Parts: sequence; C-alpha cells; structure tokens
Amino acid sequence: MSKFLHHYTDKIVSHWLVLVMDITVATISFLLAVLIRFNFDLTYLEPNLFKFHLLIAVAVKSWAFFIFQTFRGIVRHTSLEDTKSIFKAIFSSAVVLLFARYLPLDNYSIYFNIPVSILIIDFFIVLVGLISVRLLIKGLFEGLQKTFKSSHKVIIYGAGNLGIITKNSLLRDRKRDLQILCFIDDNHRKIGKSIEGIKVLSRQEALQKYFNNPEFKEEEIEVILAIQFIRSKQKSDIVDEFLELGITMKDIPPVKHWINGQLNVNQIQNIKIEDLLDREPIKLNNRLIKESLEGKRILVTGAAGSIGSEIVRQILFFHPSELTLVDQGESALYDIETELSRLSKKSDKSIRINVEVKNVVNAIQMHKVFEKYKPEIVFHAAAYKHVPMMERDPFEAVNINVFGTRVIADLSSKFKVEKFVFISTDKAVNPTNVMGASKRLAEMYVQSLNTHHGNNTRFIVTRFGNVLGSNGSVIPLFKKQIESGGPVTVTHPDIIRYFMTIPEACQLVLEAGTMGKGGEIFVFDMGDPVKIYDLAKRMIKLSGFEPFTQIMIEFSGLRSGEKLYEELLGSDEDTIPTHHPKILIAKVKSEDFDSLNIELSKFGKQIETRSSVDIVKFLKHHIPNYISNNSIYESLDEDLMV
Repeated sequence: MSKFLHHYTDKIVSHWLVLVMDITVATISFLLAVLIRFNFDLTYLEPNLFKFHLLIAVAVKSWAFFIFQTFRGIVRHTSLEDTKSIFKAIFSSAVVLLFARYLPLDNYSIYFNIPVSILIIDFFIVLVGLISVRLLIKGLFEGLQKTFKSSHKVIIYGAGNLGIITKNSLLRDRKRDLQILCFIDDNHRKIGKSIEGIKVLSRQEALQKYFNNPEFKEEEIEVILAIQFIRSKQKSDIVDEFLELGITMKDIPPVKHWINGQLNVNQIQNIKIEDLLDREPIKLNNRLIKESLEGKRILVTGAAGSIGSEIVRQILFFHPSELTLVDQGESALYDIETELSRLSKKSDKSIRINVEVKNVVNAIQMHKVFEKYKPEIVFHAAAYKHVPMMERDPFEAVNINVFGTRVIADLSSKFKVEKFVFISTDKAVNPTNVMGASKRLAEMYVQSLNTHHGNNTRFIVTRFGNVLGSNGSVIPLFKKQIESGGPVTVTHPDIIRYFMTIPEACQLVLEAGTMGKGGEIFVFDMGDPVKIYDLAKRMIKLSGFEPFTQIMIEFSGLRSGEKLYEELLGSDEDTIPTHHPKILIAKVKSEDFDSLNIELSKFGKQIETRSSVDIVKFLKHHIPNYISNNSIYESLDEDLMV
C-alpha cells in the first residue's frame, strides 16, 4: 500500500496541479487581505476596480511561481529549501506590485494602484497559506503511510554525536514507521537525561524496561550500535550480551563509507563477525612503508585473489609509479583492474597499472613479464590453498606452490629485484597436509636463495593464519549456509583456528616487507585462537536466528589433511621480536641452496609422470616433520618409521 501511495501521488499530484493549488491559495489570500483591510465591510469595496486588482495580483504571483519554480518540489517532501523558494516568490511579487503603483500609465494607473496596506496583509497571508497547505498535505500523506507501514522499534546504543546522527537518519526514513525507544549509554553523566526528546538509559535499565518487560515481550526491537571509538573487546562483550538474549544488533559503517558525508539508513547493517575480533586495531608505520613503496615498480602475483587484491589496493595508497598484476583468473583480474583504475584516477599522482593473465609456473612467459616491466619489488601471493583439494591433487599443490614460487623467485634474483615478499601460511608449520607441506618447501627454497652467492635480492617470507572472508574460508561458507536456512557444517566441535581480517593480514605483509633485510620468516601475532563451533553459533545469532532451533549445526568430521590446532611456529623454532609488536621473526635454519636447487630441478623434470604418492614422498623426504593427518598418505609415515 505504501508503494501504491508513492506511485499515485507522484502521478496525480503533478507539477501543474501544484501550480493550480498555489494560484488558488494566492487568489483566496488576496480576497481575505481585502476583507481584513476593510474590516469585512464590503460597502467600501469598488467591485470593478477590485476585479482588476485581483487579476493583476494573481498574475504577478503566478509569474513569480514560474520564475522560482515553487511548484516543482514534491509536496509530501516539503523541506526548508521549498519554503525558501516560496518566500522568494512571494517577496518578489510583492515588490513588483509595490513598484507597479508608481508606473506612469495615465488613466490606467488606478488599476495598478493596489493599497500598500492590502499588499502587506496579503504578503503574510499568502506566505502562511502556501506553506500551511503543503505541510497539511505532507502530514496527511505521512499519516496515511503510517497506517499501512509496520511499526518498528529501535534502541540506539550510544548517546554521543554518532548516536544523534543515527537518530536523525532513522527519523528521515519514510519507508518505515520507526519509533526510537531510548538511547543506551555507559556514561553515567548522560544516564537519566534526555537528548532531543529521547531518554538516555543505562544498559541494565534498558534491558529491564524493554526486554524483561511483558509489555514489550512480543515486540521486535533492534539495537543499533552507534559508538564511534570503541575497543574490539568492549564491542564484542556488548554484542554478546544482547545476542544471548536473542536481540538483533546492527552497526553503523565508518564515516568514510557514508554517502556524500551523510549516513543513509540502508547502510545500517547487521554486525559482521569480522568486527568482533578480540584484538585492538593494528597500527602501521606508514612513513616507512611509503618510503619503501613510493615511486617503485611493483609486481604482485595472485593479484586477483582475496589476499593479492587487498595487497594491491593497499599498495596503491602509497603511490608506486607502476603496478603490475599477474593472475591466471581472467574474470577476477578484470574486476580488480577496473577497481584499481577507478581508484588511481582519484589519486593525485599518476600510477600505471598493467595486467597480465599468466600462470606463474610458465617460466618463459613470466620471464617476458619481468623483462617488460622490470619490477623493483615483488609480492608473491599466487598459490593453491584449499587443503582437501590439494590433498586429492598433490601435483597441482607442488607445481604451483613450489615450482611456481621457484620461477618467480629465480626471476626476481636474475632481474635484481630489490625485495621479494613471499606470502606463506601457518599450515606450513609442522604440516599435516600436502598444501602446508608444499608451502613449507617453498619457504625453504626462498630462504635458501637469499644466501646464494650470486643473489642481490632480499627474500622475505611472511606467515599467518586463516583470513576472515577470504575465498574458501569458513565465513563466506557459513553465511551461505545460514542464508539457505542451514545446516551450518563444522568439521569438529573442538577445532580451533587463528583468524585475521584481510586488511590486517595485508597491512602486516607490507610492514614486514618494509622491515625485512633478507632471509627472515616473519610470523604475525594472530591474537587468541577462535573455536570454530563458537564462531558458527555467533554468526547464526548475528544473522537474527537461534542455533539448534532455527538454524542447525552439524559436525561433518575432520577433512582430509586437516588438524584440530594450527601453529605459527614449528617445534624447533623460536622467535625474535621486531619494532612492531604484532610481527615476530621465526628463527628457522636456512637450507643449503645448491643441494635443494639440484633436487628440485631433478624432480621438476619428472613431476608430470610421477604419481601422487611419489610426490608426497618427495615432500616428506625434504620435510621430516610433515606427518599426514586424517589422510590417505598416513601409511607413508608408517613406512618411514619402520
């Protein structure tokens, strides 16, 4: 019904109808002004002269309505700007009528000589009349609309500036009948007071009044978190308290994402799990990163992936002279190229963006890329990372993750790249699967190449855990499962993982790349590990559902090669602190480059003819602590023990 009202008021209440309405009000206003002037005594009125005065007054006002386009505004959305236009039109017409009294028109002057007293009275009556009619129509429309709209009750958590902005944005929303029940604030100086007519309550008072009160038991009330500066731990505690009570919580996007500097109601969304990491935001030394990247030619492999694409977005901020994106995914690469081209146009410095659809394993093609663009810094993010898939296809894991890395690393050394930053994973630590083992072997090669006598490139390895929201991670999977009504599948009730947001991970990669001198394996402080079962329950609640009643959780069993606990350091590894509290250096013994290079070269020539078992044996031979878990290759470990 609300759409019906919008559709037909737009059609019926056309500009011309509004103009007719304004002319009618102007006519009645002039009649009323004359009556008031003569104290409603019509004996003083000269009918013939009055007809001309009325015609001239209405004609001049109609002219003013056309000049100032007062009839163009949508009546139901009458605003201060519409009021200004009406005032300008009425004031201009009054001035014209006043000057018309003094026109030298001989015998016709009497027809333009409208008494000043009538003009003054008319000015105020018509001004009030035009505005009042618009407000009356607006009020009637909103009343009708409210009749057909469902009532929606809201509590705003935060009585500061952001809370007030949120309140005003909500009240401007014409699509829903919103009732703001109260503000919640933890500042005792605000509690008990009213802000713009809305009471400020403590958290306990609000819970008692609205959520533990039978009067509101059947009401659906949502809480909007509107606090600009809040610690992740504090935010997480607040959200958890409300979620446990089955209360829907929403969040305000950062100010930089507001549309034209204004908060739009449609931007208020359910709180995302990424916003509830119990960790303070990472602070970077942007000056050092800028000095390292500004004006440089930079190449990023795997540039269309979730990690690679975020790395190139962040690199763009530091104004390299040239940015080359390499990926074998054509569509995804096109998307990131389009996005970067748009962002670079907003930059005050010219940044050349190159795109190459290439497979990093193809040494000849990649040689052409290096020869063409001559990169000074390389970020190698291209990899196959899905554990169960790589467990089924060891050839692809080793081919891309080991030999692809070897191709890019060798070319970086050959073309005297200043720095090569390799993106690794915590699954390379005490690996239990093919994917982790392949990344560990790649780490070993990169680290050993740094000590090679003919090398001038600084090779740096960065190692971190799971990334929230990356392609194939549990967050997008759980979201899809919840949207489809469940069930949400968790592999094991006790499985835990370290998590980091994509921007956080990429920020640390840039920082580590800046501080690296060559040969280091940087590990990141990932905070406390997260229980995936708890993560699933939290996401279901954040989506407005109740676990096990509305959305089921099922345990599917550990996948092939998967382990319950991830590690950031190997059993024989220790760490050295750096100037950044979130970045540590793992003390890992470097392998001999010559012997490792010879064995990789030999195996590389045979890999396409080798079986999956042969490939896994090759990995286990070079990585003694690679013990398969929940995998068909566990028997190989038994053979080695015999």
